[in-house]
Amino acid sequence: MRSRSVYFLLFVALLGAALWGGDVLGDRRYQVDVVGAAPLYSLPPHEYPSSNPKISTLRAGEHLRVLRVRYGKDFEALKVETEGGHVGWVIGGEGIKVVSRG
Repeated sequence: MRSRSVYFLLFVALLGAALWGGDVLGDRRYQVDVVGAAPLYSLPPHEYPSSNPKISTLRAGEHLRVLRVRYGKDFEALKVETEGGHVGWVIGGEGIKVVSRG
């Protein structure tokens, strides 16, 4: 009986890891364009921090790599990496246009 429990827990852990990995890969297929000045925040905006320090302001045409995607009530937040290696969060629509959702 104990070995069944161990196998079941192992199966659940592997299933969870596979689902999480699929979610990450799906997010990384997103493509975005910087179409105007866009703030790059250090904290994820979907958690409604009282103050969210701005790392920098992105310029139109800057290339971004999407790492993760999160949703708030009325917005889409994307964790991105710039060509210069800065990692932060942008909000779709604030100078950011989502071109493809994978």
